[in-house]
Amino acid sequence: MRITIQSDVDTITLSDHWLRPDQILGIRKNGIKGLLGTPGYKESFESKPQQDGEYWPSRLTQKARDITIDITAKQHSSVENANLTDRLCDLWGRPLTITIHDAHGPRTLTGALADDPEPTMRWTEQGFDCSLIIHCPDPHKYGDWIPYPASNGLIRVENTGNMASWPIVRTTGVSRLTLSLGDQMVVWNGSTDPLTLDFESMQPSQGVVTLDDAFAIPPGRSSIPVSVDAGQLTMLVRPCWK
Repeated sequence: MRITIQSDVDTITLSDHWLRPDQILGIRKNGIKGLLGTPGYKESFESKPQQDGEYWPSRLTQKARDITIDITAKQHSSVENANLTDRLCDLWGRPLTITIHDAHGPRTLTGALADDPEPTMRWTEQGFDCSLIIHCPDPHKYGDWIPYPASNGLIRVENTGNMASWPIVRTTGVSRLTLSLGDQMVVWNGSTDPLTLDFESMQPSQGVVTLDDAFAIPPGRSSIPVSVDAGQLTMLVRPCWK
């Protein structure tokens, strides 16, 4: 397994397979927690008075995800080691993109460093052990964005994950559009300038949304009716996993 942690200024790559024992930046054995599974419920189940069991909550939603990665590092010199600790500490306060590379293929999360890595020096300060604790407000894992163009009044999309995923719509030369999925519908009006509309926030880059019943793309294949006055429209969808 390989994990990359990317900030706006640096990318740190961690692996559980140490190819060079004289220069290590690796994941310790059994050193990953909170990453491969899925977080628990935010809701609680209330006991049924004088009956067996509990009541179901009105909905089930997930908690945020906390990831712990235990690291061992060893460098050629104490200076290289000191520079590496600076890189890890510089992750603090920056939005981070965490990408897992394993048998599933690449899957990505976003988060921020939640606690002090606290490097413990080893090998006469040429190496250290530490733990990176990363808080991910969005607990889900995502694949790459895939564009699906509209054709003959329809967009055929696919979400290969197991969780609904919010799409993004981009247009050029369009001043009016309507999209629907099942009973849900979105209507937008604006100028023919390029438009970007993220269905999660529903804040268009220009124009105004006149009907906001935004929908996420469910797992599997979906056909989305679309009506535009002119121009081109593309929907971007990324697979989402619990």
